[in-house]
Amino acid sequence: MSVAAERLKGHLHPRLAALQGDPGGEAAFWEEVARERAPLVEPDAAPGYSIVTYVFAAPEGASHVAMNPGFGEARDNVMDRIAGTNVVHAAYRCRNDLRVTYSFAPDLPLIAFDEAGEADIAAMMAFMREHPPIPDPHPRDHFLARYGGFRPDEDLSVLSLPDAPDQSQVGYRKDVPRGAVDLHMFKSEILGNERRVWVYTPPGYAETSEACPVLVAFDGGSALSTMPTQHMLNALIADGRIRPHVGVFIDNATDTSRNDDLPCSEPFARFFEEELLPWLRGKYRVSGAREDYTVTGVSYGGLASMWFGYRLPHLFGTVISQAASLWWGPGWAMGTAMRDQRYEPEWLIEQYERSPRLPVRYWMEIGLLEHPERMIATNRRMKAVLEAKGYDLTYSEPCGGHDYAIWRGTLGEALAHMLPATATRPLASA
Repeated sequence: MSVAAERLKGHLHPRLAALQGDPGGEAAFWEEVARERAPLVEPDAAPGYSIVTYVFAAPEGASHVAMNPGFGEARDNVMDRIAGTNVVHAAYRCRNDLRVTYSFAPDLPLIAFDEAGEADIAAMMAFMREHPPIPDPHPRDHFLARYGGFRPDEDLSVLSLPDAPDQSQVGYRKDVPRGAVDLHMFKSEILGNERRVWVYTPPGYAETSEACPVLVAFDGGSALSTMPTQHMLNALIADGRIRPHVGVFIDNATDTSRNDDLPCSEPFARFFEEELLPWLRGKYRVSGAREDYTVTGVSYGGLASMWFGYRLPHLFGTVISQAASLWWGPGWAMGTAMRDQRYEPEWLIEQYERSPRLPVRYWMEIGLLEHPERMIATNRRMKAVLEAKGYDLTYSEPCGGHDYAIWRGTLGEALAHMLPATATRPLASA
């Protein structure tokens, strides 16, 4: 088999088959699920795969429940119901290295975004604001996602199958020294707004005169909470896997500014080079060498990281791009139906293709459950462009979706791989 995950229509887990034969056993069924946790997982006949059955109690009066398994359209993930009960279920054959967040959405409009008109999209967005996805009441694992105050915190249910990569470096470790995180309100004359910027300084920073390399991360609030990058830095530094870094976590100014700043924005690049970086070098003891600067982000932030590598190669030596939205191009209009969009797709890929090789190293990743054309194909095209030009590139396709569930783990891998403590080149002072 080659697919990472696929829907299995008609499959009944043995517990559901028993419930189908005796609908009066619904209360006992949920008691068992509460004890043993969900989803229900059983081995598949195909080596390296499992059958995963998600179960949920449909609210009274709900016409349907759409499952969000991390991929596909809502209309393809409507859950089946056990007659005579409120139990709905959906089964999937999944590769055993899958890690994914999932949720349930009663009465979610069953539209496909590629086919939807503007009114459909507006109705969907309004519905999701009023009826956010529901987490699993009995998950095997979960974590809290925070979006910088622009959206409510979200409890994300997580499925990790037996061969999913280890993520032990993600959480807080009591056995390692902790760096400090300072919050600053930074006003930009170029952008005409103000935003939060957090600066992480590593353990021992105050006791040394050495200039530190720098890690710049977009979506600062999420990068410090949902990821959380500062815990990874603490652990990786303590274990001797990376050099002590100063981390700069740039938040979004408003709930919509992300859509303007991160997709290949010239003003945002100028904001960093002309305002934020001089401020950082004046206030913190950081390196002045481009080889000591790394930029990272997810989704639009991954696109922005690739943009900074292209636009600011004199400032950055390393780019860590997670699930970059490389489909983007000038003219893209948020909220406009796909069929009505008039934009230059894959614009940044074209810029890389037309330019000489830059002195930048790259880490790129894209999940195997991502949209096959907009996300996987475009990241593979950028990979081919970088390889053809001889770039230093590390590329991977983890088994997951557009999802912090995998980004939380792969960021730690990227930091250890791209920023090893074995570097022998001396740090340059600011």
